[in-house]
Amino acid sequence: MSSLILISGEEEFLVERAAREEAKSSLASEIFEYTIPDGLESYVRDSQSSYISDGSRTFILWNAKDIPNLPESDKDTLICVSPPGKRVLQDKRSKRSLTFPKLKSYSDNNDVIKWIIKEGDCFNISLTRVAGALFVNSGTCLRKLHREIEKLAAAVPPSTTVTPEEARSLIVFSAEITPREILDAICDGNTIKALAYYDKLQERAEETGWIIAYMQRHVLQQLKLEEVLGRKLSESDGAALLGVHPFIFKKLSISRHGLWSKRSLMSSLNILCDLDISHKRGDDSARFGIESEIIRLSEEARNVKR
Repeated sequence: MSSLILISGEEEFLVERAAREEAKSSLASEIFEYTIPDGLESYVRDSQSSYISDGSRTFILWNAKDIPNLPESDKDTLICVSPPGKRVLQDKRSKRSLTFPKLKSYSDNNDVIKWIIKEGDCFNISLTRVAGALFVNSGTCLRKLHREIEKLAAAVPPSTTVTPEEARSLIVFSAEITPREILDAICDGNTIKALAYYDKLQERAEETGWIIAYMQRHVLQQLKLEEVLGRKLSESDGAALLGVHPFIFKKLSISRHGLWSKRSLMSSLNILCDLDISHKRGDDSARFGIESEIIRLSEEARNVKR
């Protein structure tokens, strides 16, 4: 009886790669690919015909929603790949069934960053120092991440720990970053992501003053929000006091309420004011002070979210 392998999942890149790896490992003399429904007739014709050679064939069916007849020859293999999504193909005749669920990118459990590091290990390089930056640049697009990792692996010696400097020289960081992305990551409790955004923003130019200004405004808004909610003002009055649109007040400001205590916010404001003065005096240590404050605020937010 011919072999049947089923592959499903939401991670399109992983599904596609698994199908091609399975086809390669079958050691077939020839590999044929068909896309359902247009290629179904061709598959049926080819798979039910006799193979002149003594070798074997592997057939890959893309977007298969059902299992067609298996190839006639016992030497042949059929790989059925379901359309991208949550649909999982099942058949008792299958030799193997592989499923690739969507990788999560939660602030305290980022599967994508774990995958980046593991992918680096497959190329015999360590990406522990640049995994956060790669995630910031490419997000959850595994196909793009894989291409970037391939570039790094081709440019550095085996068993190398890739440094941020090496990554910057090889990877095109195309996303436009502002301090807003740093604040969003802080509020999500994602320290790694916040620091990656911070490093990326500082690569372009000296943006210390800009980052401090954003963080000061954020802390002041949170302190004002404490006052607004304490006075039980309407959404429109509260939005006016904070200087934001009512929609922003409702969707953004309130969702971030309670991530830090008033005491913590006051401490942060004092720290940021001191860092601002130091920066304006030309003190380079202000950059390290911002990093410390990013870590402190994001870790507090993460603890509250837990």
